[in-house]
Amino acid sequence: MRKLCITFLTAILICAIPASAETLAELKARMDKVAEGFHGTLGYSLHFRGKPDERIELRGDETFPTASTIKTAIMCEALHQVEQGKVGWNDDIEVQPLMEDRQAGGFAYYFKEGTKLPLCQWVHLMITVSDNTATMLLREHLGQKNVNDWLESKGFKVTRLLNGKKCDELGLRPLQQKWGLGMTTPNEMLRLMELIVDGKAGSKASCDRMLRILTHQYWDNAILCSVPPDVHAGAKSGALNRSRSDVAVVNSPGGQYVLTIYTKEQQDTSWSHNNEGDVAIRTLAEMVWKHYNPRHPWKSPEGCDKLLPGG
Repeated sequence: MRKLCITFLTAILICAIPASAETLAELKARMDKVAEGFHGTLGYSLHFRGKPDERIELRGDETFPTASTIKTAIMCEALHQVEQGKVGWNDDIEVQPLMEDRQAGGFAYYFKEGTKLPLCQWVHLMITVSDNTATMLLREHLGQKNVNDWLESKGFKVTRLLNGKKCDELGLRPLQQKWGLGMTTPNEMLRLMELIVDGKAGSKASCDRMLRILTHQYWDNAILCSVPPDVHAGAKSGALNRSRSDVAVVNSPGGQYVLTIYTKEQQDTSWSHNNEGDVAIRTLAEMVWKHYNPRHPWKSPEGCDKLLPGG
């Protein structure tokens, strides 16, 4: 009995040991130091959803260009319209003939005129390989205003899809010229990801489907490559000449967390895996992983950087 009691007490003590010897304040200080040394402006938002519930942020309510992360909102509107019966998940949509409806970046740019794919495949292309032609097609098929109306209905004050053929009609041209495809804040994009994770961005079935799509990323050279490949995680990244961004939900052994990181006004405008924005995002993501998973140390294997997409 004595041995059993000792074993039981030892187990309790082990469980009582905090997941990390580093405090949340110390983690924030280290992350902020990376942002301070960044040649540009960097903001982030982190929500650890385990116990205890923890949040830290830097420039969490400051506006940043979304780049391709706004495609997450377009996906939400697509499933919303499916739920309403306005469109069918397997309805065919045809590639448009005009070059203004095509944009390099992805596969669909090279599709023959008249090619038809179901809505579900266009959404997959838009999210998983960040296909720009698929994005433009869906933006017009679903309606730019409808995407923004959905965002407004969910209480988003800043996040908007800015690029579209009716940009002038909607009075969005000045914002589009400043921010590009869209604008958001680290805190708002974190909330958008959590609406999906919590089954509140639509029906439970729609959110389940969206989360599954987010876990099939080709562009995994930011947050996702800073966590082990066997960890279940969903993400959407974005990139512009002077901006990098990534939003992710990570189901780590130490607990689930959602992390969003945005940059703007970067001095480094290169398009390679060692762009300062990409490196900063990977560095912050690695810090967060290590903080919540000290018992599960992991580091990208040597040579991994040479195999990153777009490198």
